[in-house]
Amino acid sequence: MIGLAGAFLLLAACPAAVSEANGPGQDQVAHLPPQEAMDLNREGKVLYREGRFAEARAKYELARKVDPDFLGPWLNLACAHAREDHFAQATEQAVALIRHAYVPGAREVMEAADLGALQIRPPLLAQLRSALAESSTEWGRAAQGGFFFMARTQPPVKLEGQGVLVLGMNQEIFAWLPGSGRYLPITSEDGRVLAFVKSPDGRRIAFVRGGRLLRTPGQLDLLRGLAVRQLDLAGMVLGPVLELPGDVRHLTMWVSGRGGVEMEVARPEGELDRFHFDGQTLDPVGAIRGRPVAGVHSVILTPAGVAPGNRVVADPACGFSARDETDAQGLPRIRLVPHRDKSFLLDARYGAGLDGLPFPGSIASPRKALSPARKTR
Repeated sequence: MIGLAGAFLLLAACPAAVSEANGPGQDQVAHLPPQEAMDLNREGKVLYREGRFAEARAKYELARKVDPDFLGPWLNLACAHAREDHFAQATEQAVALIRHAYVPGAREVMEAADLGALQIRPPLLAQLRSALAESSTEWGRAAQGGFFFMARTQPPVKLEGQGVLVLGMNQEIFAWLPGSGRYLPITSEDGRVLAFVKSPDGRRIAFVRGGRLLRTPGQLDLLRGLAVRQLDLAGMVLGPVLELPGDVRHLTMWVSGRGGVEMEVARPEGELDRFHFDGQTLDPVGAIRGRPVAGVHSVILTPAGVAPGNRVVADPACGFSARDETDAQGLPRIRLVPHRDKSFLLDARYGAGLDGLPFPGSIASPRKALSPARKTR
């Protein structure tokens, strides 16, 4: 039981404006390792390519000690063991990475070509699967206590010119942990997440993946090849990727009373299609029950991205409000306003948004892009 003095300190430190050094997650959205750690990792890669695996491992070990949040050396260390047929040690290091950073560490381990030998050895594969199962539950439990938002992990691809432009925006969903100030990566979708909604109970998120942007002179911009997917946070279980058919002028999505997600899609000629998404199927429907009304949070995605918004986090122990804003360089950022302290920005150097982000270089703002479709109704 926390005494009065302890409770006072807890409240004073929450939300944490400065990230703690330890705990799940990382200290920034786009973690930038110190130069020493990057140099050591690079030297290790040179030795690795020369087949000097023991020397490479020594470099990777040093890089990891310099910066535990730098994940490259963790994976490289496991691969260097595997290349010398030290499969037990490789498995040990792979498990360590999975437990340290389930997202994106689990995917990196399971897709690394040099660790493929572990998956064809049943005892070693069993160890990996056990670590995956335990770590996914722990990661999901930590995430459910976080504040969810969208952020870029790298500078976005510039959307310039006409034609068909790929929406590889380097955007993923993160959870910021108010108690520690650390950031948990939630999705690992090759940077293709464009917008998301979260269920009221905090157990599931549904997100939209890009996709391409169609720009034709003299015509309205359109979205094509969008898809939806659900993530069950309790076990970090991903549902199937379900493609949204046809071209899209804009898409509105919200969580319905039926436990799924409702979507209203405006087509090129102004007609509206409606879909119900339950995580496993995407069903067209004639009419949507529980359309967004006052108090129901909805997210709008257009060919200009997602418009800024604001959200109030109701947490009696660590309450704060959050809002989208733009810094002096025009970069979208999220400002947190604690109830008891000074406001601060989430540490997302390449941009962040509550439900998504505006596309860089868009001619029209996301809200203005809705006007033509509304006139056709």
